[in-house]
Amino acid sequence: METLDGVLLYWFISVGLLISIIFGLIIGNEGISVKGNLIWGISGSVIMGLIGSIMGLGNGILFAALGTLILLFLVNVFHQHQVEELIGEANSGYIRRRQ
Repeated sequence: METLDGVLLYWFISVGLLISIIFGLIIGNEGISVKGNLIWGISGSVIMGLIGSIMGLGNGILFAALGTLILLFLVNVFHQHQVEELIGEANSGYIRRRQ
């Protein structure tokens, strides 16, 4: 098991930042914002990296990267655009039914 020190925590944060920036730029406006991706990416990377390090899966950086990708995918896929659904689509559907 690797010792949990500042260098390992730095790498978890760096991996989370890199993956979340790339993921946020690829997804664009379809999911959560880039700021939201950064928050979820860093927290997911640190948590998954610590879990991987405690479980003895290498030094946890690969586990942190895979965990961050999975977490960001799930967060972005299940994100609901409530403003667009409530205002945009609901009003246009109501107008179509009334005509």
